[in-house]
Amino acid sequence: MLKLKSQFSTTGMRLRKPIFLLMLAVLVASSATMAVAESGGGTISGTVHLVGAPPDIPTVLPQMNFDTCGSTARPTQSLLLGSNQTVRNVIVYLTGYAQNNVSTGTNNAVIIDQQDCEFVPRIQIARSGVPLILKSSDPILHVVRIDLMSSTNGSRTLLKTATPYAGYEKLYQLANFREPTLLQITSGNGHEWMAAYIAILPHPWAALTDENGRFTLHNVPAGTHRIYAWHEALGTLVHDVHVNGEGSTTADFQFSTAH
Repeated sequence: MLKLKSQFSTTGMRLRKPIFLLMLAVLVASSATMAVAESGGGTISGTVHLVGAPPDIPTVLPQMNFDTCGSTARPTQSLLLGSNQTVRNVIVYLTGYAQNNVSTGTNNAVIIDQQDCEFVPRIQIARSGVPLILKSSDPILHVVRIDLMSSTNGSRTLLKTATPYAGYEKLYQLANFREPTLLQITSGNGHEWMAAYIAILPHPWAALTDENGRFTLHNVPAGTHRIYAWHEALGTLVHDVHVNGEGSTTADFQFSTAH
């Protein structure tokens, strides 16, 4: 069993190698702005934008396995922008909540595949208690490394394993996380551009922004909440929002490249 535990966030605008600063949920829970549960539930929705000139995106130029990985330079998938510089693949989530209806069973498994020397999907959200299915659709050897990101103890390797052929598949049971947790998946054998992230939440109030930078959190308890927006290259933004009963609340985020 993989034992994984930490809060997740990042700071900084550099795209070369993200730095993770992980703010523990127990500290957030002690904040005066933590969620105050009341009766009823509402919706929090919004859009995430990037203000300012987009930072340079690193490019990938494979040096091996050309039939699978390609032989021409291409940009990494670390920053995907829509019209009006909306930001895709931002993880938006609430903190200050304990474990809630933990998911179990393979029907809810989180899946990481390897296709054309990329992890697919790159960013995803899972509930505590689900298993991880590691797959490969590539007819070459990949070495997969899974790290737990932590600002207190630094990154810690939880798993390093080979996926040697197309059709490879193995299931791992993840720990039953009681706090928001970030896993980073990378390649350990010459495909250094390969990266993916899994945010594991102990409650249902998390969403990934779509191609238009939009997100929605449903059935949010009435009260005041602290809401985070995390992106692998742009960092972390934080808002406090108030939900009234079954009403709808807007929480828009703007990352900025201004110095």
